Amino acid sequence: MSDPAVTTAWVRAFIDELARAGVEHACVAPGSRSAPLVMACAREERIRTWVLLDERCAGFFALGLAKTTRRPAAVITTSGTATANLFPAVIEASRAGVPLLVLTADRPRELRGTDANQTIDQSGLYGSFVRESLDAGEPSAGELRAVRTLACGAVAATLGTDPGPVHVNFPFDKPLEPAELSSDQAATLRAADPVGLDGNADGKPLVPAVERDASPIEDDVRAVASTLAGGRRGLIVAGPVTDPEAVGAAIADLAAATGFPVLGDPLSGVRFSKHCAELSVVAYDLFLRRPVAGDGSPRGESSKDVILDEVLRPDVVCRIGGAPTSASLLAFLGALGTVPQVRITSGRSGEDHLGVTSLDVHSEVASFVRAVTEEFSALLAGTGESPTPHALSTWRDRWTEIDRVASQAVCACRTSDSGERFEGDIMAAVVAGIPEGTALFVSNSMPVRDLDAFGGGGKRLRVYANRGASGIDGIVSTVAGIAAASDGSSPIVAVVGDVAFYHDMNGLLVVAEHQLDIVFVVINNDGGGIFHMLPIREHEPEFTRYFATPHGLDFRHAAELYGIPYRRVDGAAGAANDIGEALEEVLAGTGPRILEVLSDRDQNQRRRDAVGEAVRGAVRALF
Repeated sequence: MSDPAVTTAWVRAFIDELARAGVEHACVAPGSRSAPLVMACAREERIRTWVLLDERCAGFFALGLAKTTRRPAAVITTSGTATANLFPAVIEASRAGVPLLVLTADRPRELRGTDANQTIDQSGLYGSFVRESLDAGEPSAGELRAVRTLACGAVAATLGTDPGPVHVNFPFDKPLEPAELSSDQAATLRAADPVGLDGNADGKPLVPAVERDASPIEDDVRAVASTLAGGRRGLIVAGPVTDPEAVGAAIADLAAATGFPVLGDPLSGVRFSKHCAELSVVAYDLFLRRPVAGDGSPRGESSKDVILDEVLRPDVVCRIGGAPTSASLLAFLGALGTVPQVRITSGRSGEDHLGVTSLDVHSEVASFVRAVTEEFSALLAGTGESPTPHALSTWRDRWTEIDRVASQAVCACRTSDSGERFEGDIMAAVVAGIPEGTALFVSNSMPVRDLDAFGGGGKRLRVYANRGASGIDGIVSTVAGIAAASDGSSPIVAVVGDVAFYHDMNGLLVVAEHQLDIVFVVINNDGGGIFHMLPIREHEPEFTRYFATPHGLDFRHAAELYGIPYRRVDGAAGAANDIGEALEEVLAGTGPRILEVLSDRDQNQRRRDAVGEAVRGAVRALF
């Protein structure tokens, strides 16, 4: 049995050091074994402690907090399967490069491997998905300085050039309730090591954060700049990044120096900003698509498709950030064969799954892109070439003209009198209806793809998504975390599919409890609409039962359960301006609110196909 006063002082030292190191938020789920950690956080004024009943919700809520603040948020659980419920959020944080502190309470070491209640092997539980897996050891009066050092190291490991989650496991013995040191105990500990008990007198962490050298490697910079300078028909493909504001500005400078068109993913920091306005291409997902047969194989391409492929074929590609959302863009890049492609990513992005990268650089993206821009301009100056534009003007004009024609074709389809609206109209209405500077979260499956294909660009928005592992779990809780750490100047608008919303309805409890300013736009097509885009849709009756999975849910009842204002629009039958009017109405409110938009899966797919055909027809007419 442990000394509860020593346990309390030891855990408080750890939490105190987290606060000194900049941790501002902790998310806790109910449990007994984690009582020492929870009580220390509850009494730490510098850390705001959020209570969530569901551990999976707590993990994703912490993820949302960290996405917004770019500082590690802590999440605390009791022992046993509670720890496993954090795994999806840990995976997403790892793949997306989001700093996260996972603090799990455990049974004493002597109980590991026994049949003791609520005891599992928690050491190394999250495997390769954490940057470090640490064991705090059992509380000891002689280890106060050591546990402070552990806290500093854990925070540092979540940050740096490879940010991500860190796991610290705490084996606690009973009693778990807090107790104060006696005056004699405190005096003895303070005399032996005042810093261990009280921390640094100046309020700074025991181990100051050391700035990791993120300076770009000169040889890599020269290699990338030289490769780009070797082409006159170049493309910049901007994918998802962890710091879109800084990266977007850096890409804008590179685009200005090269004159290359920029194909910007919604999460790149380029697409929904004022960057690269003259060189930005937004309809690429649609005009790069090629028709497919029912089995998913390419359908016979027309001669004009072949001509278009040749017209758009670059002689060099610079890919920045993660893999873009657009499947047609990925297919286009994968088919370029021997065309030089450089890829600039951060952290643990992994190898290029397309297998076509000729030069792969892992670095802090914004600083590396800026260095490449400087080197590129110096190379051109050394050859006597005019710094801008390096790209052929005919090359730039082709891309911008095709983009303009494709965008006009989409707009014409959306404003036609056909009467059939689809989910692309919903996303376009959301982008058009929200104010500049709004934080927009798009769920996985169709919402993020529809934003890419039909959302346009140029409007200044802060766009979020969970694209690390692209799961639909934890979406509501992630949005709640983003809202909880936001400045409150405008609501968070979250476009969520019905299955994703159902999957994390538990997250609505913290939303309602704290009256977080969130507008949930729930697109309800009664199942998995994304599967209609795959060849499996031809296999009935199995397709509907096992893939589309209709659920028949009316989310009005979820809104009533949590006391959240609700409105519903029939998006399939109503005009796009009806959706816009409903959005305008709910945006005028405060606190949480839900706008459910009904959509028909079959009709939606017909309209997608029709829009695709209209775009292809308009673009083919240019040749």
